[in-house]
Amino acid sequence: MASGADRRSRGRLPLARQRRGTAGARPGRSARATALERAKAASVRQRYRLLFEHNLAGVYCTTLDGTILDCNESFAAMMGYGSRHELLGRRAQELYFRVSDRNAFLARLRKTGMLVNSELRLRRKDGSPLDILENVLLTPDERGRPRIIQGTAVDITERKRAEQALGESARRHQALADDLRRLSQHLQTVREEERQRIARELHDELGQALTALNLDLHWLRERLAKNSATARRRLASMCELVTTTIQAVRRICADLRPALLDDLGLTAAIEFHVREFEARTGIRSRLDLPHAPLKLRPEVATAVFRVLQESLTNAARHAQATHVAVELGVRAGTLVLRVHDDGVGISDREPSGANPLGLIGMRERAVRWGGKLDIVGVPGHGTTVTLRIPAVKTNREPEA
Repeated sequence: MASGADRRSRGRLPLARQRRGTAGARPGRSARATALERAKAASVRQRYRLLFEHNLAGVYCTTLDGTILDCNESFAAMMGYGSRHELLGRRAQELYFRVSDRNAFLARLRKTGMLVNSELRLRRKDGSPLDILENVLLTPDERGRPRIIQGTAVDITERKRAEQALGESARRHQALADDLRRLSQHLQTVREEERQRIARELHDELGQALTALNLDLHWLRERLAKNSATARRRLASMCELVTTTIQAVRRICADLRPALLDDLGLTAAIEFHVREFEARTGIRSRLDLPHAPLKLRPEVATAVFRVLQESLTNAARHAQATHVAVELGVRAGTLVLRVHDDGVGISDREPSGANPLGLIGMRERAVRWGGKLDIVGVPGHGTTVTLRIPAVKTNREPEA
């Protein structure tokens, strides 16, 4: 039977061995952990390297002074080189058309430390232009100085060409539209001049001839024998017909080119035309006109008057109106003409029954003088035509 000392000795030996075993196990586990961390780090580096090498976008790394540290094959192919090794022996300055382009790029990068979705034009190996969209970051080197440029680039050359072609197409379209507008303005001017010439000739030639004929007929009727009742009745009928014809000629002349527009100005011409419109159609009208004459260019006055004519014509022919209201005024240097009727209601988007060419003509007249035409129709509540032409003087016209 073992003594107490032996028992204690035997009891301590396993504990000592256990301690030695534990002390010896610690270095083994630490080594395994270090090896595992190294393996993980190597795996991460491998994944990032694969991402770098097989990225479809161009990836590059340079220094501020232009040394190309690294790039992937996508960037090399984008720049027109056979492999990335061709680029690694070159300077970044060689990839630009002008030194000033790189200086501007570096200035923007130094200012913000990064560039996001920045467009830049580079030069391929064969000298052709390359447009890229890049994201760039300025990072520190091993000494902590911000001297390393890391970036990704996407080729947007085709997109830029498409944008340029679209821009050229838009410019050609705008030029064509300007030509058509000038042609329309020229035709309007020619048409107004022709209207003025025809109105003048009708008034001077036909009007005077009819007036002279009417006087002669009245003279002849007074001198016929009293027993010639049939002849007197015929002459009276002829006098009435000539008088009616004279009135028709005057109305046609006023429609072609109202003399009041040239002699007394826009306000008087509008008042006369609206009163004639009311007498001819039976549509009651209300006028709100400025008391002082407006000083307008003759072409502007003609444009406003033609818009009024077309608006009243639409109200009579298509709107089934019974009342019209015409307002003319100047607000903050802008001439405003507003014509409202209580008809069925039309609009420029749904010009049912209205003359679309007439609406286009009114809008063209407004655009020619930098103005705007609005047509607002409410079904069952009528239509409002509003013309605005800016920069109108309101001082009185000089007296003759």
